[in-house]
Amino acid sequence: MNFIANAFKLLTTASMIITTSTMASEKYLPAALIQLDDYFSHHVIVAEKSTHKLHLYQNDNGLPKLIKTYQMATGKKAGDKQFQGDFRTPEGVFRFVNFLTHQDLVTRHGKQGEIYGVGAFVMNYPNPMDYRKKKTGGGIWLHSTNDETRIEKGLDSRGCLVAHNTDLIEISKYIELNRTNVLVTHELNFQKESTWKASKKELKTTIESWLNSWQNEDLKSYVSHYHKEQYFDKHRGNYSQFRTYKRAVFNKPGTPLVQIKNLSLLMANDYAVANFIQVYESNTIKDIGR
Repeated sequence: MNFIANAFKLLTTASMIITTSTMASEKYLPAALIQLDDYFSHHVIVAEKSTHKLHLYQNDNGLPKLIKTYQMATGKKAGDKQFQGDFRTPEGVFRFVNFLTHQDLVTRHGKQGEIYGVGAFVMNYPNPMDYRKKKTGGGIWLHSTNDETRIEKGLDSRGCLVAHNTDLIEISKYIELNRTNVLVTHELNFQKESTWKASKKELKTTIESWLNSWQNEDLKSYVSHYHKEQYFDKHRGNYSQFRTYKRAVFNKPGTPLVQIKNLSLLMANDYAVANFIQVYESNTIKDIGR
């Protein structure tokens, strides 16, 4: 009986070793970081709310490479931010659009400004998707603090991401305003490399289809890339108005040259963000922009 019991233990152990070895040999990649680029995403910060961790990723030939992980605190209440004053941290893809020094914060808020530590990176919340979802609020920052015991509590801000002073100084070396993204998510999920590549291919195929239909002035195909009910642009109006405008443009003589470069792809819970440089040239217009 002892021999059988010992043999069973050995078989169980061997089975566990094989399973662990197999898992270790599989390559997994963060599902949210589909494609990185040295222009818009040489580094990306992922704020994982469930673990209260800030993950710093670097572009490694288009692949995300984890550089370092830092501890952080988030909003006092769990869940995605919905309205002003709900003490929740918003989830989604955001950019850092400004930096407020310690002196800026003290000048703006007086003695109370000292709670933000060495400084604050301002995030573009609400982003375009947040506006569509009618979310409200503002003043969402990645900042440090003059009381670092707050970070140990995890849920201790009014909606901001809060890091140690030394960590914020270190992270700041990798941030470019209006380029570097911060992706805030409840949990950072990972996919097998094959699944990750399939997601990347699907997104890139959609973008290429949109680009080709634009270059070929194929109106039906081009407008099919836009949502009939949800599309709206402050300059072009709703879907119907946009379609009418594009028909007039496509009917003009000549065909445009449209190119994109420096493509990066980031995935939020229910949408993806594609950042790229767009080069457009027609008989009348030459334009380069984000």
